[in-house]
Amino acid sequence: MERQLTQDLSRTTKHVRSTIENTRFFRGLLKTIGVLAVAMVMADGVLTPAQSVLGAVQGLTVVNESITKPTVVGVTCGILVLLFVLQPLGISKLTMVFSPIVMVWLAFNACFGVYNLAKYDYKILNAFNPYWAFDYLIRNKYQGWRSLGGILLCFTGVEALFADIGAFTRRAVQISWLGYAYPCLLLAYCGQAAHISVHPDAFSNPFYNSVPKGWLIPSLIVALGAAIVASQAMITATFQVCLK
Repeated sequence: MERQLTQDLSRTTKHVRSTIENTRFFRGLLKTIGVLAVAMVMADGVLTPAQSVLGAVQGLTVVNESITKPTVVGVTCGILVLLFVLQPLGISKLTMVFSPIVMVWLAFNACFGVYNLAKYDYKILNAFNPYWAFDYLIRNKYQGWRSLGGILLCFTGVEALFADIGAFTRRAVQISWLGYAYPCLLLAYCGQAAHISVHPDAFSNPFYNSVPKGWLIPSLIVALGAAIVASQAMITATFQVCLK
């Protein structure tokens, strides 16, 4: 019985594949989807590195309020230029040196998230209930939908996971993302939301403003390193897509 089901499934799969390959409409549709996917990855390769490094460098203004915006932008541009200059040299050695920084960075996010949840408002975890998402959109209507644009950077870069499959196995990507990166980021965002619920002014720079006292400088250093590593990974993914 099981063997028969396997054979039926195999025949169905072949039939569907043959239909797609021999139908002009489906071939055109797949080409269109492929072009759009590549365009989105390339656009993310431009947006994410610039925004990630800029967000990390902005921590300088929290450390020292006298630092001006042109200084922040200049430092960001300098780091990005350096990343592109290093790109032709290969990233294997850089990866071996800087990859642990990302793990430390995610650990910082998780710990700070737990700290803020415990200190300010652990009830923010109710946000995992889909009811409140629908309630928010119903109450705020059009403005609620517009506000969703503000969370774009919470998930940009996720599509780079698919580019990473070219360098790692699918199982390795799944385990590292679901087992470590994703839980750490969820705790970080929940903790920042809890902090902002008590200190609305922290909205301007939620991560650095929600860092516990005494941890600002270490967080800034690790954030800069993690932003550089993440940007380099996204740039590499973009180059891989372009070459293929």
